[in-house]
Amino acid sequence: MKIRTVGLCILALAVACTSGAHADTFSFNFSGSAFNGSGTITASASGSGVYTITGISGIVDNQIITSLLGVNAFDNNDNLLYSPGFLFGAYNFDTQGVSFQIGSGGDRVNIGQGGFLNLFEVADLDPSKSNRDITENISIDVEKIASTSPVPEPGTLALLGTGILGVAGLMRRRLTT
Repeated sequence: MKIRTVGLCILALAVACTSGAHADTFSFNFSGSAFNGSGTITASASGSGVYTITGISGIVDNQIITSLLGVNAFDNNDNLLYSPGFLFGAYNFDTQGVSFQIGSGGDRVNIGQGGFLNLFEVADLDPSKSNRDITENISIDVEKIASTSPVPEPGTLALLGTGILGVAGLMRRRLTT
């Protein structure tokens, strides 16, 4: 009897302590004279109007984005997205920007905001190629396309809690009779 009650209490605590991961999805596209790209960013809210980018996918000049680079991996990137951003309330990056790797050759890319200019920077990591470091002014458009709820609504938790209490009461009643 006590083992079941303790088990139910542990289950109730485990369910009550878990919260859904808050992830927002953004679409992005950019264009410039030499580079164009588009894709999807996954980010989690980390403060008032600040999002930490946790994933990125898409294409840059027919090369697939293979991975998000860690913070400070390229050009002092911080992988943050801001809302409202620096320009007219749109979503935007800061001067450090977001960095990712494209293609099989190991090119690293950083997209960032520098004053009123958006910058696209590329460096080649493949030692067999000539090392290049290209910076270009681009236009960026970032738009939120989906958002998940950070926690279940209170009514759902109340319903779950009363259900667990009801099952515990039935078990106790059965065991005492």
